[in-house]
Amino acid sequence: MGLLDGKVAAVTGAGRGIGRAYALALAAEGAAVVVNDVGLELVGGEGGRGLVGGAPQREVAQSVADEITARGGRAVADSSDVSSVAGGRRVVETALEAFGDIDVVVNNAGTWIETDVDDVDDARFDSLFGVHLKGTVGTTAAAFDAMKRAGHGGRIINNGAPALMGPVQTPGLAVYSTAKSAVAAYTYQAAGAGAPFGICVNTVIPMAITRQSRVWFFRTGLVNAGDAATIAHLSPERNAPLVVFLASDAAAGITGRFFSISPAGLSAGAQFAIAETVCVPGTSALSDEWTPSSVQAAFEQSLGMHGAQFAMPGFAAATSS
Repeated sequence: MGLLDGKVAAVTGAGRGIGRAYALALAAEGAAVVVNDVGLELVGGEGGRGLVGGAPQREVAQSVADEITARGGRAVADSSDVSSVAGGRRVVETALEAFGDIDVVVNNAGTWIETDVDDVDDARFDSLFGVHLKGTVGTTAAAFDAMKRAGHGGRIINNGAPALMGPVQTPGLAVYSTAKSAVAAYTYQAAGAGAPFGICVNTVIPMAITRQSRVWFFRTGLVNAGDAATIAHLSPERNAPLVVFLASDAAAGITGRFFSISPAGLSAGAQFAIAETVCVPGTSALSDEWTPSSVQAAFEQSLGMHGAQFAMPGFAAATSS
């Protein structure tokens, strides 16, 4: 039996990278999965310039859905463009049409277009806020409606960035980080709105070397482009166990919170830390290899199963110790 048997999940931006890792991990725990991805290539073949234009390429999402079904799971592909509220809604509609329900939404889709405080224009601004914020709002609105009608609550897991921790000097991320901060504010609003209905809303801040992020890691010198061992170690799959746990019934009552997962060092042997980043900063746990069950144990022991910002039905909120 899996942690998510009988659940229906939708993951945006799941055709590649971190989103693909989420989709595969959710399916491995028994969830039926809507694999959403617009399927477009990166401008210039690397991160920092956004996506090429054109019609969505369904085959990218379909390849992951096929991978899940080949392993005995259930999945359908969806190529909706989530850079609009309507596009986000369509992802949830696909879940309802294919599987008759929605229990989990992982708002992973994103793009990175370089901007600085003194270098920004409407096109880049609108693109970044579209996919990061409008997509999150659209899927969440549609999921809330379906979850409330079904009466079973649910889980919304947003994708964030460490954008609320004070002044930073990170060239190229001015609007990207601002869009992620907007997602953080929306997480709080949605957590409050979902509390009476058992809908938990949290944000995860992942870290991995992907087709979009690798140029940033290499350009900043954080990772050597020839260091294959470290690149493999910082794989998208490292982030999935935390998301699986937060998507499960074991995480009932955890809401309005922000968790990062990142390596303790940028080397092939580094452990990975799960940390509370906003509500209870400084609380963290380390592991060589996280699994959903070990994530649950970490929450019970140090990260706090309690301390939810809003009391869930049948759950007494308390202050984290």
